[in-house]
Amino acid sequence: MRHVNVNRGSGLLTARPSHYLALYAKALPLLGIFELFNCRFAFGRLIFTWNLVSWYLLLCYLAFPGVRVALGKLLRQRAVNHHAPAAHEAFGPQAAIYAAGLPLLPFRDYAGSEQRLVPGLLGAVVTYLLAPVLLVLLPVGRYFWHTPKASAR
Repeated sequence: MRHVNVNRGSGLLTARPSHYLALYAKALPLLGIFELFNCRFAFGRLIFTWNLVSWYLLLCYLAFPGVRVALGKLLRQRAVNHHAPAAHEAFGPQAAIYAAGLPLLPFRDYAGSEQRLVPGLLGAVVTYLLAPVLLVLLPVGRYFWHTPKASAR
């Protein structure tokens, strides 16, 4: 098993600037769509409004890349800190469902790196809308979810 050093960079700025730029580009359509939902439609015309909801959506846009990077680091750290599953538990119940020949379309296949479109999009939308809240809660979560390393004997 390959050793992964998740503590290589402790701050949010350790991610490459191109990664942040890609995340801002990913969040820009969400900002546009949610701003269109915030507009008024009257007498066949779309009237753009700027109110507190628009300010919140702008704050979500600005906080989105930092939250995505922090969530990714937290999830990678939790995955590394947990033990690998036993060989008979590695495939889980989905393998038994496939072996039984039942026609199901699970959200994830055997490979953990694959991600389906709908769950990924829903995750991005939820992360976008809750970005300011998550930005406040992530440091608290990192403190409480930190699993202590095993002591050397």
